[in-house]
Amino acid sequence: MKRTGRFYLLLLGQVLGIGVVLGFIFIDGITLERWLEGEVDFAYPSQECDLRVSPCSITLANGSTMELDIHPRGIPLMTPLSFSLHTTGIQTAELPLKIYATNMDMGIHRFVFSHDGEGRYSAKGILPTCISGNMHWHGEVTLEKQFQGKKIGAQFRFKTK
Repeated sequence: MKRTGRFYLLLLGQVLGIGVVLGFIFIDGITLERWLEGEVDFAYPSQECDLRVSPCSITLANGSTMELDIHPRGIPLMTPLSFSLHTTGIQTAELPLKIYATNMDMGIHRFVFSHDGEGRYSAKGILPTCISGNMHWHGEVTLEKQFQGKKIGAQFRFKTK
């Protein structure tokens, strides 16, 4: 039996289709987004910090600092929240804030910090609620400017009830 170019083209199409379906099944949105946006060198708080109680500070690899605060305290879900960011060593008009849950897929929530002057930024937004409660969240602020060949950013971790 002679195989033609059409046979191989159909076989290639089927293999690619199966690969795409398996990709959708086994790769979550956050992982896929990380691959597309490139590597970010995230800094974390140097000590345990609870954003429900007080602001949290992070020092980035380039020596800049970020301090995140969320109001109202307690971070109630499905309630308008005010995010404030105080920075040193950062000069930009806007900073992106990406928040996502780590213990359940609650989607990726994007907000933009607008510059209020003298290293102060603010954003507003609402986080969704979940019937299971006790959500663990990551809030990421990434600088577009690279430091030593990599993007840098701060990752704040917090919980909600």
